[in-house]
Amino acid sequence: MSWRSLLKGDPIPWLLERRDPAVRSLALRSLLDRGPRDPEVREAQQRAMGTPPISTILRGQRGDASWPGPGLYGPKYESTHWANLLLVEYGVDPGDPRVRRAARYVLEELSKPEMGGMGWVLERDHGASCFTGNVVRYVALAGYGNDERIEPLVARLVRDSKKFDAACWINGEQPCAWGYARLIWGLAALPESARTREVQRTLRRGVEFLLSYRVERGNYPSPYGASYLWRQLSFPLFYQADVLFVLRALDAAGGLDDDRAQPAIAWLLARQDPRGRWAGRAPYAARMPSKVDASKWVTLQVCTLLKHAFPENGA
Repeated sequence: MSWRSLLKGDPIPWLLERRDPAVRSLALRSLLDRGPRDPEVREAQQRAMGTPPISTILRGQRGDASWPGPGLYGPKYESTHWANLLLVEYGVDPGDPRVRRAARYVLEELSKPEMGGMGWVLERDHGASCFTGNVVRYVALAGYGNDERIEPLVARLVRDSKKFDAACWINGEQPCAWGYARLIWGLAALPESARTREVQRTLRRGVEFLLSYRVERGNYPSPYGASYLWRQLSFPLFYQADVLFVLRALDAAGGLDDDRAQPAIAWLLARQDPRGRWAGRAPYAARMPSKVDASKWVTLQVCTLLKHAFPENGA
């Protein structure tokens, strides 16, 4: 069964609109299998780098490669950590010198005694896997997956899973689905040469945890109950997770072909409109440097997920 046959309409012309070059670039690569040297991909990527939302974020970068704020984390959703995270989500060119310098800056800050203001996380023996997983992802994608400075962060994620099952004090010391999703999201971005046996085991543990519950229901351990975000389709998210994000993380970690993922995929399919599009929300739009079409980004992500789950060649 081809993924395209599951759609009620054809969203690809919409996703390829030139007025959204970041979406267009990713759609060309992930949905149409265009290579990085394809002229249309190169043109779209170049335009994306000079167009909001990517250009707006990069304009805010300071001379030392950071963004304004006290430390890496604040102000929330706007400072250095969040800028790095957003750039990766928007499909930034990972080889751009500004992107590489920004990732290197985070590694250097976390290696200092002050830890870039993140002692409230990293001085604890476990927890907040969401933060660490996000850092590992954007640092690895910027080309630092084999850097020795990333090793303590990877080791922390492995320990968070192996010893604490991704429990977090913010989640009442219960295993955290948001944390586990971000944990495997980060480790899955490591290059093959950095995926040790412990990393592979950790990915499998994370996949097993997330699929041991009904993803589409979101009833994971929490003193607060399921988040109101869980069954909405939002973009961008930061440390949060919803049904779509968990499926994206499972896909990255090689767990999408598990039969237990099928009900959540069916849940997604049932939410498309007659044009083969999905309605997305941007719950943190007020803090974003640029507005984005959340529906277009969510549709791109769902279609990419479906393409991986139901490849056209039947493989």
